[in-house]
Amino acid sequence: MANVLIKTPCASAVLAHFGVTGTTWNQRTGRNVWPDTLRRAGYSVRSRMSKMPKGATVGKCRSKLAQIAQEEPSIKGFVVRVQSHVLVLDRTGRTVVDTAPRKRDARRVKGVMAIM
Repeated sequence: MANVLIKTPCASAVLAHFGVTGTTWNQRTGRNVWPDTLRRAGYSVRSRMSKMPKGATVGKCRSKLAQIAQEEPSIKGFVVRVQSHVLVLDRTGRTVVDTAPRKRDARRVKGVMAIM
């Protein structure tokens, strides 16, 4: 596998949390490819953004993520995308991996991926 670039430490930390090493960034296309790397490692990566309320922030979506996890027992955790960053929340909505932590997290959610 290719080396992980310095520009994606948060995506590298997300992969490491799930026990996966590999590429997080494609230099040719300029895209984050961490979801594909997780898929190749045997994980299922599915969007749950449609279940989030409009204008959701990381702090406000925690209870909704816990509710989704109760409905879908196969979910191991959630990867939440915010502006230029990704973080991992567990099944209860607690932050597990965040390379830029916040005391009160008001970052607007751009995407939520359930990892199964």
